[in-house]
Amino acid sequence: MKLRIKWPTVAAAGALLAASFLVTDAPAAAQPAATCSTTSTGKTIEEDIGGRPYLLFVPPGLSGPAPLIVALHGGQSNPAKFEGESGWTGFASANKVIVAYPRGSKNEGTDKWAWEFARNVGPDVPFLRNVVGEITGKYCVASERIHFVGHSNGGQMTSRMACDASDLIASAAVWAGAKGAWDTSANECPTNRPIAFGVMLNDNDPVIWQWVAEQHRDHWREMNDCGAEHSESGPGVLRGQRFDCAAGTQVVYRLYDGPEDVTKAHDWPAGDRGADVRNRMWALFNSNPLP
Repeated sequence: MKLRIKWPTVAAAGALLAASFLVTDAPAAAQPAATCSTTSTGKTIEEDIGGRPYLLFVPPGLSGPAPLIVALHGGQSNPAKFEGESGWTGFASANKVIVAYPRGSKNEGTDKWAWEFARNVGPDVPFLRNVVGEITGKYCVASERIHFVGHSNGGQMTSRMACDASDLIASAAVWAGAKGAWDTSANECPTNRPIAFGVMLNDNDPVIWQWVAEQHRDHWREMNDCGAEHSESGPGVLRGQRFDCAAGTQVVYRLYDGPEDVTKAHDWPAGDRGADVRNRMWALFNSNPLP
């Protein structure tokens, strides 16, 4: 039997709260090099910007510019943990995609980090721009195929990046991610264009309840001026929706039948469920490059 845990009893919910501090000058992202490398990193390597690390995997077999996925861990987590949970490195190897796992700025304990997702605060937007800039300055990245994915608090940061960096990001998707406390109305999202977005979660997630995810979905429906709704199905999908939007973008929502162990319902899914989530996100990305 599935049990619904109330918000205050879940320690992970604390990962959704952010302390705020102002940033005055955002550093510019690095420009792509005149020549770029398709050489594989062989394995995931650690890079850093100003002492702040991110993990990077460049797959073997690249013959030209490749898509880039920037994968943001949840609260009280770290890049290595999220790499192991999310399955994006194996996916990237099979599909010839470059993937990066940056680290959040908020220290929440020993090797536990989170993101400053609230609008107009924190160092994370310029840092993530610089991560993309550093990668595109060295490796062959298709500039129209830079995509963000996020889990939980990383999903909130992904939502902020979709608003604050729509010039950079082609499309984005989250697992168990709320839209963020910074975004109380569409007018506060400064995106300068419609951007395709996906929202997915388990039906018994004890941290991100269904109405919270639906609120996030509806934000992007409004931002994209979406109209027609189409039903989708998939392994364990209780409710699948695809909304066609005015500028040709799409918004996708998937509610999955969560695990019997409710303490695992907020986790990034593993096995066949995880593969379905990655594949659906990837299909959204393939259909929605940067215009």
